Amino acid sequence: MKFGLFYEHQLPQPWEDGSERKLFSDALEQIELADRLGFDYMWEVEHHFLEEYSHSSAPEVFLGAVSQRTKTIRIGHGICLSSPNTTIRRGWRSAWRRSI
Repeated sequence: MKFGLFYEHQLPQPWEDGSERKLFSDALEQIELADRLGFDYMWEVEHHFLEEYSHSSAPEVFLGAVSQRTKTIRIGHGICLSSPNTTIRRGWRSAWRRSI
């Protein structure tokens, strides 16, 4: 059995000075502990345009910080957003291939 973590970085209102910094600092501490305890992986999502859930708009930066603080835990994107153009093209091609 493998164990892992999944981070969305939710921060409910009311916001205070330093609350976002504390959110990320606490998450890094948790992931460091998980690495020492032998957890297998951690996932980070990407969120935009939601007030209380959009504290992870650039997960690559956070994952870079995680990579510098851990030794064995695997890190990665939990959910990646693609551009609307890519999604439309993929959807159109998939539908076109099925009709042939």
